[in-house]
Amino acid sequence: MKRLRQHPFSIIIGVLMLCCVLSIALFLQFGDVKAFQTWKWIDILGEGGAAAFALLWLVLVLKSRIHGQVTTLFVYGLCFTFFHLWMDVLDEFIKIPAQIQWDTWLESVPFPIGLTLLTLAVYFWHQEQLAINKQMQKRERIFRDHRLFDALTPLADANYFKSELNHMIEKNPSDTHSVILLDMVNFNQINQDYGYDEGSQILQHISQLISLNLRQTDLLCRYAGDRFTILMCNTDHQQAQAMCIALEKLISHSQYFHRQSNQLIPLHARTTYCEVIDRSAQTVLKRLNQQLIHLKSTELASKQRRPVAQPNPFATTSEATQ
Repeated sequence: MKRLRQHPFSIIIGVLMLCCVLSIALFLQFGDVKAFQTWKWIDILGEGGAAAFALLWLVLVLKSRIHGQVTTLFVYGLCFTFFHLWMDVLDEFIKIPAQIQWDTWLESVPFPIGLTLLTLAVYFWHQEQLAINKQMQKRERIFRDHRLFDALTPLADANYFKSELNHMIEKNPSDTHSVILLDMVNFNQINQDYGYDEGSQILQHISQLISLNLRQTDLLCRYAGDRFTILMCNTDHQQAQAMCIALEKLISHSQYFHRQSNQLIPLHARTTYCEVIDRSAQTVLKRLNQQLIHLKSTELASKQRRPVAQPNPFATTSEATQ
């Protein structure tokens, strides 16, 4: 209840409810309640259902959108539309004498106003979506499905990546495409040292950092845990290798500080890549995972042979995968 009172549109919603109550009082004051036998159930269900849906849409808009021009137009448009439908519903239960005209005005005037406001809302929502599409350009491609969005980072998840990769394979089987798999080094240790909340913030930082350094045609998704996948269209293995080297250096040189202590947390990543020569996304990702396992084994064996040597944080690991 407290949240409702604090809502920017709480006043207009209160006015709408007050108008509905006053309309009932006016109908009862000047009209006669129809006998039960004369009720037209088809009209009642149709007009009552339409009013219920308009009210549901209003609630969903209020719960899902922040305050702004588009939201305001949607809210006012739905309020006028709901009131028009509400008057239609009252007409089915209460008969107003023919000499009274104000009920016709109350029923007819709000409807075109509501449709006009809703049309403006849809137009500006269209403009808003075009702007959002530009922001999401590196995070989605052919289709949008909120169920495939990652819960932690502003990226799509592995299922979305597989769908996009399969679509690309089917649509352009002869083109040269590459996929990069990026894995954070010692990320479990970061979670243990600084906590999972800080680890989550680091993943968001990494996702935004990578996204800013990709081409407009590339697609970045969170694969699993601390791994990210990048789909690079019209890209051969040499270009993919160069991108891997650049991304590893980018993350190693990035400056991430602990939110509370301002301590610098060093970040490093390993990458592997391959050209898309398989006929399914599952096979491509399986091959990349195998390359990543081999890369980790090679790193571990190298450390065991040289236990005293310190690893170079700026060394790239991409060449070891090919």
